[in-house]
Amino acid sequence: MLPRTVALRPGLGQARLMPALSAVCSVLDDAVDREWIPGCVARVWRSGALIHSSEHGVLASHPHSPLRRRPVQPDTIYDLASLTKVLCTTTLFAQAIDRGLLELDAILPRALAIGDYQPSLIDLLEHASGLAAHYEFYHEPWSLGPNQRRALIETVRAAAPLIAPRKAMIYSDLGFLLLGAWLERLHGERLDRVFMREIAGPLGLQDEVGFRPLDQPSSPDRVAPTEVYDAALHGGVAQNWYAIRSRLGQSVAHGIVHDDNCVIMGGVAGHAGLFASADGILAIALAWLEGRIPGRERFSQPSDVPGSTRRLGFDGPNPDGSASTGGVMSASAFGHLGYTGTSVWIDPERESIYVLASNRVHPIRGSDAISEVRIGFHRAANKK
Repeated sequence: MLPRTVALRPGLGQARLMPALSAVCSVLDDAVDREWIPGCVARVWRSGALIHSSEHGVLASHPHSPLRRRPVQPDTIYDLASLTKVLCTTTLFAQAIDRGLLELDAILPRALAIGDYQPSLIDLLEHASGLAAHYEFYHEPWSLGPNQRRALIETVRAAAPLIAPRKAMIYSDLGFLLLGAWLERLHGERLDRVFMREIAGPLGLQDEVGFRPLDQPSSPDRVAPTEVYDAALHGGVAQNWYAIRSRLGQSVAHGIVHDDNCVIMGGVAGHAGLFASADGILAIALAWLEGRIPGRERFSQPSDVPGSTRRLGFDGPNPDGSASTGGVMSASAFGHLGYTGTSVWIDPERESIYVLASNRVHPIRGSDAISEVRIGFHRAANKK
């Protein structure tokens, strides 16, 4: 259980006086120069101190974007996408288990069951429930619109699993949509309020991390824009997700969640919706590393599903050293990626945390260059 008063970010107050790692700066400046990302913020924590802190590039590059060419700042807010799965949803379940509100082997409440199927909490957190990865619920045949939370949860419940549980890992937004709904039933209020009360508030992060609900508009001044909704960027072809954005009156996603299914959820969901600064991401990761969030050992234990690198909520390094960790982290490391260009990795064996926050989906989604950026960042951060 998190205490109600916590040292916010030990050592971070002196971060601006510390030299950055030149190898990290070279990798990230190169990524900006190549236009793989408009800009980013990077943090590296090791052995009780922040050893790297840097900002690169601009908030937006496209001519139609707000904040175009404004330099990235230390407190720039990024759309975290799937980091929501670990910083919010997984963290809240770890707390709930520690407080005795439910057991780790609990099954999905009957009111949220997929037909007659009630997957276990472990299966859902490990992406081993057999549920599909993703459906475009904002497009045909569903065509759901903004703020249709109940309709989306019922639609997810009607989506039959693709395979039997624990036969294989299928990374599933659907599973985490149900996990978010489960937390709301458990706490009796919407997920954004639970997150603020149980995580952001106790850590003193009210201005650094949080959801941006559609029914509570807030200033986007610190927020890096994400996608530009212009068919000219796709050879004149309007994309499937343009229709739901037009209902928001947005030509650029700015201050509203990029994930379109999360738009249906009103900006608040178990799989996406969090926005944060890099320091906000680091603060929650540090609480995991230092054991101020309970259950680190169990939640970072590898899944026994064949071929899976998953933990409970988190992911782990590939055994062959490939993928985003760049082969430089220990087998005990755990972390997650966000589709928008964010990532966080925690390596207890080396007392390290790696945070990269960017908006690689600006001006459009689709490029996979962020994979090379992440590998380069992690390797540069570990150069002797």
